[in-house]
Amino acid sequence: MTSDNDARPDLPAHAGDDMICVLDTEQICLSVNGAFLQAFGKQEKDLLGQRATDPEGRESFAGLIEGLVDRALAGESIATQRWWDFPRLGFRYVRIGLEPARDDSGSIRATTVYVRDLTDARLAQEALEESEHRFTDFAEVADDWLWELDESLRFVYLSARFEAVMGMPREQVLGRRRKELFPQEDHAGATTRSHHRDLAQRLPFDGYQFTHILDDGSKRSIRMSGKPVFDEHDRFRGYRGVARDATQALQMESRIAHIASHDALTGLVNRHEFLQRLQRVVDTASDRDTEHGLCYVDVDRFRTINDRCGHGAGDQLLIALADLLDGQIRRRDTLARVGGNAFAILMEHCSLSQVARVAEATHQAIGSFCFECRNESIDFTVTIGVVPINRASRSVDGVLRATDRACYAAKSAGGGRVLVYGRPDHKAARERRKGFAPADY
Repeated sequence: MTSDNDARPDLPAHAGDDMICVLDTEQICLSVNGAFLQAFGKQEKDLLGQRATDPEGRESFAGLIEGLVDRALAGESIATQRWWDFPRLGFRYVRIGLEPARDDSGSIRATTVYVRDLTDARLAQEALEESEHRFTDFAEVADDWLWELDESLRFVYLSARFEAVMGMPREQVLGRRRKELFPQEDHAGATTRSHHRDLAQRLPFDGYQFTHILDDGSKRSIRMSGKPVFDEHDRFRGYRGVARDATQALQMESRIAHIASHDALTGLVNRHEFLQRLQRVVDTASDRDTEHGLCYVDVDRFRTINDRCGHGAGDQLLIALADLLDGQIRRRDTLARVGGNAFAILMEHCSLSQVARVAEATHQAIGSFCFECRNESIDFTVTIGVVPINRASRSVDGVLRATDRACYAAKSAGGGRVLVYGRPDHKAARERRKGFAPADY
């Protein structure tokens, strides 16, 4: 072996921060660089001339390259990675490379050992992998499904939850645009048009909703939120976000809204919802020259029916009457239960004469209706007050006051009749002339 500095081979100039050691064919250290010395806490004189297999060498470098030198001296280029406990640096993750050095005749005269510290990169990679595993775990168990679009708005990522919700494999979706996949989107709707404008302007969106029809015909209400993605040069790279199956939530919202706006017994619109609709119609009539009408249907002597047959029978009568009234009106009209034994029919875009005809036809249908309780036919009548709604209708309260007056006048005349507010009641006048007295209602 030799320790003559003049005989030592030059270290590679391109090594950078690598730790470098040159060994001859006897595995004796010929050269080392400063990074190598610093890592092992040695001085040059401690290593030069030391054999890699010497016991002292194991503390410096022999253990690091154990089993590799013989292969390199046999002509093999070697690259491997491992964790190693350095005397000065502690545990580091390093890449170890051994490269045989040949003379002009091609014979191997030495091997160069390169050691590069990859600890920071390794820890960053492990952190990234852990983050990706965590992300995957969350994505697979979350109710939401995660998605990503490229700059052409094509799907480039979908989490596993997508397949369960949408009923189609991800491979069928990736690379395609959303509008190609979900033609059920109502592109004529204002909400959808606004959403597509947001996409064109690369704006974030939240809670956009559309309907997807599965192969079995069932529907899914999908709610999506997303944000645009830009690179470091502020170039648009696509969107990423979340989506969820909102079908059950919307059904529950719909049920709650229905309960809040409908009568529990008859299933008709309740008084609160009716007043809101009446307010809208009154506002429309005051803004435009349109005509509408309101029929107030009150069951005569309803308390007597309850006392005679019981409240259960009274409820059945109201349910049957609700069905009968529903058959007399248009689909667009509103039929509501507005009191214990009172109903209201709101007829939009309808002249007073048309409303009056419907009221008369309804009154006749009720007169022909036979309600049975305990195998007994129960006779009953109704009083119907009719009120126009037009530009002269100043308020909902005014319309309701007019309805009350019409019904009161009809009941005072004996009930069981139709009275149009503002028109003379010729039938009541004839009955008064005949000496009929108004009944107690």
